[in-house]
Amino acid sequence: MTVIGLAACQPSPATATVTPIVIPPTSPPPSVTSSPAPELPSAPASQLPSPTAPVTPAPTLAPFPLTEAQQQPAVISGISPASLLAPLALGPHDHFYFSRPVAQMDLKKVVPDQRYGALDDVQEIQDAHLGVDIGLNSGTAVRAAADGTVVWASYGLLYHSIYYIDDPYGIAVVIRHDFGSEGERLYTVYAHLREVKVEVGDRVEAGDLIALSGNTGNSTGPHLHFEVRLGGNTIYFTRNPELWTAPAEGAGVLVGRVATTRDALLINKLVEVRSLDTGKVYTMYTYATQYKLLPDDYYYENFALGDLPAGRYEVAVPYLGVWRRAEVEIKPGAVTYFHFRGVDGYNFDLPADPLPENLPRQ
Repeated sequence: MTVIGLAACQPSPATATVTPIVIPPTSPPPSVTSSPAPELPSAPASQLPSPTAPVTPAPTLAPFPLTEAQQQPAVISGISPASLLAPLALGPHDHFYFSRPVAQMDLKKVVPDQRYGALDDVQEIQDAHLGVDIGLNSGTAVRAAADGTVVWASYGLLYHSIYYIDDPYGIAVVIRHDFGSEGERLYTVYAHLREVKVEVGDRVEAGDLIALSGNTGNSTGPHLHFEVRLGGNTIYFTRNPELWTAPAEGAGVLVGRVATTRDALLINKLVEVRSLDTGKVYTMYTYATQYKLLPDDYYYENFALGDLPAGRYEVAVPYLGVWRRAEVEIKPGAVTYFHFRGVDGYNFDLPADPLPENLPRQ
């Protein structure tokens, strides 16, 4: 059988302890099924919650309402299972609706082992990575990133076949959340698990224990594969989780559109980000393909680097034999955006908002 690379992930750190996989009984419990998302009406603009409304589960697909306190940088303590201030949005187009699926105290390092859009390490097919990988010891607690309903808790997620043990995701949990964005439903996926602690139909809240991390499926070492999906619960609706998960305390996100002089996206292009305060260098590549990788509806990015400590950085892109550099500032809890266009260099202006549809025509 052909191995599908979309769910394959990089190995976790060498210090991770590999534990035996716990295989469920051959007859899955009757409750382990995938329930379709109900069709809900989109909220009219006049009924959307105001930015100062209290945080409550949204009855429609409206975004999370944010209190004034929640519009401040996220705080994650060493004992907290999740960010206490998610959702977070300092800018009108940001949507840090999710907290971390793993307690800060369990993380081996801040940055993921493999990010969204990178090439998977699979020889049979070169496919782009559809989530972020977090290096963990097997058996680490995995927690819900936000409130919602469990719609999957078993093997077989890719093919939606109950107890399909060869599924690339291995044992996985999917949560359909109580809210959405742009009128579309949001889902989060937690994969390569050792054991699930919830059943289909269970209601969960942010920070609730839902599973234990593991090494099942197409995986080369114990870790957690985390995905965000917008609009549908399939691989064709993924978005970059680093644009949806509240950054660590004192950190922000760098988002870029890296293109040619004619603004054609540069695929799998090297980008270096160097801290001017510490000298640390982050080496990244732009998204490896435009197939199945959906950019943000506002930024239209092909590059994102999350959890950058606040401070000054130099961004460098090699283009036509020349390293083209620019300085940026990362602010805590916020997105810093840049647009690189070949020999024209960098532009740091935010993308323009679309004009209202009811404007009179010239």
